Amino acid sequence: MRLTMAGPNQAPIVLDGVAKTFGAGEATASALLPSSLTIREGEFVAFLGPSGCGKTTLLRMIAGLLELTSGRILMSGQPLWEGGRCRKELLHRLGLVFQDACLFPWLTIEQNVLVPLSLRGHLPRRERAPFARAMLALVGAADIAARLPNEISGGMRQRAAIARALSYDPDILLMDEPFGALDAISREALNMELQTLWLRSRKTMVLVTHSIAEAVFLADRIVLFTPGPGRIDRVVEVPFPRPRARDLVFTQPFQDTVRGLHERLSALMEQA
Repeated sequence: MRLTMAGPNQAPIVLDGVAKTFGAGEATASALLPSSLTIREGEFVAFLGPSGCGKTTLLRMIAGLLELTSGRILMSGQPLWEGGRCRKELLHRLGLVFQDACLFPWLTIEQNVLVPLSLRGHLPRRERAPFARAMLALVGAADIAARLPNEISGGMRQRAAIARALSYDPDILLMDEPFGALDAISREALNMELQTLWLRSRKTMVLVTHSIAEAVFLADRIVLFTPGPGRIDRVVEVPFPRPRARDLVFTQPFQDTVRGLHERLSALMEQA
């Protein structure tokens, strides 16, 4: 089973004055004010902020789904966007997971994971099915390979979506509220699985979330956004060593960190 370990300078992301506006003329509206950030190789970064602050907009620009209005996005020193076009050879380094698992309902879970392998064709045909099953096993979903999406829980669908995103071995995994629609217990279990996955692969991971506790539990650094039109307010280093046990969330240092971020977000919203 392949899962590329991150190497030095393999796939850092550099955001240089990135901004986004929608509309034209008097109807122009800013979604993200100029923001700069370097995401280091192999780290787990969480984007945290209120609804409408631009964190999902920024993630979609990094993913090549949305053209930036100004600034630059560099991947390993190469511009992701050139002349209004996204460089597809760089997009192959990205895996995407959204709040909706976006699985094809007429395909089994294994067949859904096989889709990008078939489209990209970078594995011999005979190796694709075993590799898809290995990816499902990696995210704790081996026993649902033959089932259809409507036959499994939302949590299992999200596991399948992560397995699919990992199937072509991307350098960077981008996640937009992947567990936002799940119940608290399922979300907690998947946070543990995601931490384990990161520890095994050390891939660069970027997570958009509204949950302060989720950001603190998972991330190395938390990027805090102001209310919309948003900008990066600050970047907070998470002080807890890894691996992080489930009971960490009940400790006083964890609660203090969550409280500090909550107070900062509240202050920003009062100033808006």
